[in-house]
Amino acid sequence: MKTSYLIQRARFEDRQSSKGIDSILGFDYMGSSEFEYGALPQSLKSIREDISKYIHFQYYFKDYPEKCVSVFCKKEDNDFVTSTLEQLALRQIQLKEYCDLNKYLSDNNEYRHNDFWWDIENNFMFWKFNHDFGSKFLELIKNK
Repeated sequence: MKTSYLIQRARFEDRQSSKGIDSILGFDYMGSSEFEYGALPQSLKSIREDISKYIHFQYYFKDYPEKCVSVFCKKEDNDFVTSTLEQLALRQIQLKEYCDLNKYLSDNNEYRHNDFWWDIENNFMFWKFNHDFGSKFLELIKNK
């Protein structure tokens, strides 16, 4: 695992004209070539190839104990991912593009309303806890 650098932002959306996880997510345009040219499909392919190693759990932040995100990552990467989440919450990691997780955690009115974040290099995802979304996501991520 390497320090997170490319984190894709997205919102929960009902997009019935799309299929797979695209049917429940609206992705932000990130503005950097690193997010283009098949980066998301490649990360998704890698995740699906190792899907049996992935776990899903809720995580509460140390400095924001009332805030919860759902996490989807390899079981072996759990410690790395939760450490990364804490660093992202405190804006201690320099990313290629803006991540608004800390705005959600601090209830900042300038929050861009993203609900979902995807590290496309380390192949893990996390989102604002939402039971219905989580159930749909887990069903869709397993279907190729």
